[in-house]
Amino acid sequence: MNIKIRLIILSFLQFAVWGAYLTSMGNYLGSIGLGQQIGLFYAMQGFVSILMPAIMGIIADRWIPAQKLLGISHLIAAIFLGAAGYYGMQHSDSTDFTTLFSLYSLSVMFYMPTIALSNSVAYSALINNNFDTIKTFPPIRTFGTIGFIVAM
Repeated sequence: MNIKIRLIILSFLQFAVWGAYLTSMGNYLGSIGLGQQIGLFYAMQGFVSILMPAIMGIIADRWIPAQKLLGISHLIAAIFLGAAGYYGMQHSDSTDFTTLFSLYSLSVMFYMPTIALSNSVAYSALINNNFDTIKTFPPIRTFGTIGFIVAM
């Protein structure tokens, strides 16, 4: 498959995942009685977005290739987000804030760095295939925005 098509799919799915839960999370939390804590969930995402990309970048630069770290991070984030969803379904009438918040926090700790990692992987792939990143990357990244919107 063409490298541009593969990167378009990567960008689309990367941001579709984010759009799928980000826009509906507040409504869900309000419906299970955690309306007063909605801000904490969104704040945690912002907080880990400051710290974790730098930490994962160091790990990618020194020990684990960015492509592998991207996959590992997505897998771990999916496990924790899936666990949060499962917990929410099993305890919908008596959801414990601490448990749900912890699972969500661990999920975003591994998901948020994948945005930078996916950009790094895309740039590396384009450079390795002799593409001009300045001309080629923006249309690819546009599909990330489309993925976010479609998933909303």
